[in-house]
Amino acid sequence: MNDISKFLSDIEKIKKHDRQNNGGNPDYEHIHEDLRKLFSRTTSCPASLANSIFEYWENEYIFTSANKKEEPSEENKNRLAAMLAFMENSDEFEDLLTDKDWQELGDTVGYEAEDLPVDLLQDLMKILVSHGAY
Repeated sequence: MNDISKFLSDIEKIKKHDRQNNGGNPDYEHIHEDLRKLFSRTTSCPASLANSIFEYWENEYIFTSANKKEEPSEENKNRLAAMLAFMENSDEFEDLLTDKDWQELGDTVGYEAEDLPVDLLQDLMKILVSHGAY
């Protein structure tokens, strides 16, 4: 099982555990901190970059959802996995990311650039340029 598959499986475990503890009723508010920690812990990138990307995902896809309590939906889990894959220099699920997502990822990497290792920054920049973020 690759890191992205394990990440998606771990999200499901977090959601299942929350439903078990809440009488079968999901609630994103109960799991969002666990998801943020999982996302940050799974990537080899600095936590500041991971946390900024997670915050964007949450604001763009979760907090705007009509059914926030049941988030993350399958599509939104996969979007988060795509953002994780981006940070890990992989193209898994990248087709789920919009032009706006790529632009935001570019802005976030630019903002965090001085704290990123040079080789990581170069890898991320190559991906971002190939997707028109710059």
